[in-house]
Amino acid sequence: MKFTKVFLSAMFSLLLFSGCTVNNKAIVTVNGEAITKGQYNEIMDLIKKNPQYKAAPEEQKKDDSPMMLMTRDRIVQDLITKKLLEQEFKKRDISATNEEIEAKKEELIKQIGSKEKYQELLKQNGVAESKVKEDLANVIKVDKLVEAVANVKVSDDEVKDYYNKNKAQFNFPQRVRASHILIEANPESIRKTIIDADKDGKLSAADIDKKVKEELDKKMALARDVREQALKNPKEFAALAKKYSDDKGSAQKGGDLGYFPREAMVKEFSDAAFSQKPDTISEIVVTPYGNHIILVVDRAAAGLAPFEQVQGEIKAMLEQNKKMSAMQALFTGLKASAKIEYNDPEYNPKNIQDKLRQPATNQEQNAQEKK
Repeated sequence: MKFTKVFLSAMFSLLLFSGCTVNNKAIVTVNGEAITKGQYNEIMDLIKKNPQYKAAPEEQKKDDSPMMLMTRDRIVQDLITKKLLEQEFKKRDISATNEEIEAKKEELIKQIGSKEKYQELLKQNGVAESKVKEDLANVIKVDKLVEAVANVKVSDDEVKDYYNKNKAQFNFPQRVRASHILIEANPESIRKTIIDADKDGKLSAADIDKKVKEELDKKMALARDVREQALKNPKEFAALAKKYSDDKGSAQKGGDLGYFPREAMVKEFSDAAFSQKPDTISEIVVTPYGNHIILVVDRAAAGLAPFEQVQGEIKAMLEQNKKMSAMQALFTGLKASAKIEYNDPEYNPKNIQDKLRQPATNQEQNAQEKK
């Protein structure tokens, strides 16, 4: 059961995509509009490509297993919600512009870390970028709908009140604020690249080892050169990070990692950062990720974070909570007033719940028979 909960949580943290479908058989009708078997299959196919699904025991992948029954119900209910939202968008003439979609995509890329990681994530999950943009458009339209039907603004008094009542949340351990420049140098990654490029298999193990060492030496030489540039002109550290750092997420912020506690980073990195004085540049620090050049910007002692330091974070969190509550109330209201018909009994939540209860009922009967 624990695996099932983890699986479902992971599956539905994926975006809900539905586009062109082949099977047009209606499995559910919402206010006279069909949800098709093809739309359902498209999402189920996405789930089956996910590593979490592939790692599940075969017994849990059977159609009538608890995991798959719960997955079926969740897909159908999410498709119903999506259909209701589409109808509400149309009714209220709510849309998303290309500029808004692109801006939202850039936000997503920043959260993921880089365009490369974003593309890799799409590839891993078998998702086309057009589907991502479709979903981001829906996110934008939901935001507009929530703003139209509910007040999600947070006052300064609400922020201050939350801080005063929850001070334990803002007690922090000692932290450091640092920037870094990463020159990636992972031996196994380099080795794999060399082997993949050796299509004819002409390289011996010794040849490969030699090439790995040569590449690592090049990476270290580059790191030393960049460090020398930083030492000569520390004010250019941010520009050097943008130019050279392989950590694209922090590079676009001039290498800034913000404040972090010791346990947030790998040991080698933290040991160096927490032993440095502010405004100093480290020696080259080697971690499993590669070669780092660290600039410590500030140190913060353990204790209660000042209100001014966390008020933005609190306000964003309270706004998000209000938005989620408003969205839930909106979804509940739309479903309550909708005419929903389950054309195929396999997708009716009542029938799914009956099937989920069957194993427990059978176990109870068997236990009674043994008595």
